[in-house]
Amino acid sequence: MQNNQSGLRRADFAERALAFGVDVALFVAGWALLLKATAPDLPLWANQKSGTAGLLAAALFVCYQAYFSSEGRASVGKGLFGLRVTGPEGEPLGLARAMVRAGGYFFSQFFIAGFLWALFDGEGRALHDLPVGSLVFSDRPLGNARRRVYRFAAGLLLAAFAAHWGWENIWKMRYERIMTVAYARVGLSEYEMLQKDYKALNVRYADNVFALA
Repeated sequence: MQNNQSGLRRADFAERALAFGVDVALFVAGWALLLKATAPDLPLWANQKSGTAGLLAAALFVCYQAYFSSEGRASVGKGLFGLRVTGPEGEPLGLARAMVRAGGYFFSQFFIAGFLWALFDGEGRALHDLPVGSLVFSDRPLGNARRRVYRFAAGLLLAAFAAHWGWENIWKMRYERIMTVAYARVGLSEYEMLQKDYKALNVRYADNVFALA
């Protein structure tokens, strides 16, 4: 389907990916700053409020995307690449339709499959575009050299997103189990050494850890 506004072309997948990456980076930075403000001495992963802050950032991100995808506006990331979200005929999205589209990010983010859908859709639509029929257009030319640079950068970005998803949903739990067992073994080994030292001094083993301490 062609847009009815002259001077616009359908956005390349790489442009969309990079624009989205810029917007996500802004909210990740805000999430990190918020956690550091609440607990400056704790690493981010150790802050007990990281999950709550993450949910807040996700909710704000959806509202941000909805607002800046409606009425011809553009988010920071899309603005950098000259992108605009429109309806199927090139008309601006209303706020309600934009909110439905932004809410679809929750489904698209599963192993980034919903975003990759745009590579196979004839109109370049991601999964979250389908419910409202939205399209993404650019008002800037895209030469071959720039296209190659964008696609290379987008490939790195997608690899990073996939690695993060894999870590959070697959490898993190396995790593934590492995490290828990490893720490337990180290603790038992140290406990055994302390018991031997205690017995050498007292001719018997300690009855409890307080005696060893």
